[in-house]
Amino acid sequence: MAEGTPDRSARDALIGATVRRLWAADEGEVRILDICQETGLSTSVIYGHFRSRQGLIDAALLSILTEITDGIVQGIEGVLDGPHPTGHLLDSLHAYLVDPARKEAHTRNRQAYLRVSATALARPSLRPGFLEVYSRYLGRCAELYGEAVARGLLPDTLSGRQWALLLESQMVARALHDLDADWDDQSDWLLALARLAGSSTDGARA
Repeated sequence: MAEGTPDRSARDALIGATVRRLWAADEGEVRILDICQETGLSTSVIYGHFRSRQGLIDAALLSILTEITDGIVQGIEGVLDGPHPTGHLLDSLHAYLVDPARKEAHTRNRQAYLRVSATALARPSLRPGFLEVYSRYLGRCAELYGEAVARGLLPDTLSGRQWALLLESQMVARALHDLDADWDDQSDWLLALARLAGSSTDGARA
């Protein structure tokens, strides 16, 4: 069906309702009848689009992953195009990531990212979609590294994919560190990244 058709609208409504529940609770608490009540759609519509409850949940998890990774890319784009008071892109990226106004959103996104990743490891049906979103995300991060190098904001010491994988690894590491109430220093990963990239910045030492 073409974009904007009733079938597409129904599918989007079902995914949206499921996404809201998954942000708030574990997937075991997602009830099909609650989604039908919220959307005004029948169970037959759900099964017609997704074949099963798990199919709907998988689609919602991929929507969450896409939202998170698109947000990361947009954040990096904003930092790349913004001012760099110290002259170092990594300082600006550090300031963005540790901004108190964004702390809650960053923490929530890191935890959800880890949750979706862990689910994909355990659920083969989710893996193809996960890998598609993940590959697109890494590809865009690699492109942004290339743009930063071309503009003289980062040294050309890593490949684009290496840079993307380092950014991705800090998502997982920081999500785990979020579980430790005594660990509040969010700059260690950046200092390591700065050294690997051949650039040591003041912000990375903070």
